[in-house]
Amino acid sequence: MPKISVERTVTQTKKAVLGGLLRYNHEKMGKQKYKRFAISLRQGDKIVGGIVGEVWTAVLFIQLFWMEQKFRNKGFGAKLIKAIEDEARRFGATRSYLDTMSFQAPGFYRANGYKEFGSIEGYPGGVTRHWLTKSL
Repeated sequence: MPKISVERTVTQTKKAVLGGLLRYNHEKMGKQKYKRFAISLRQGDKIVGGIVGEVWTAVLFIQLFWMEQKFRNKGFGAKLIKAIEDEARRFGATRSYLDTMSFQAPGFYRANGYKEFGSIEGYPGGVTRHWLTKSL
């Protein structure tokens, strides 16, 4: 009889779950394109900002985006967004989506053409999580 196990390290389970999902999705949708990539902002050899995403089928999911404070509000963020969107288009993406917290950058994403399609309130400190999307 199977048993439920709580794990503090996720590598093995994540690999099994991802493999199972990919096989299931392949059965239902056929072989799909999938690509992960990152765009970095560098000063010399040091990474001072970056954006990480993945394209699955025709949709870019922006997973992570960060930049050192001193480089913010200087246009670098918009250039990083454009770079990851351009790379995603080369891979066949026609849409992008992401999530961000209310204290992070929802205004930045809106200024770069993203529209909110959902949110969840109730995080500590009155924080809201926002999901945004954009046609590429």
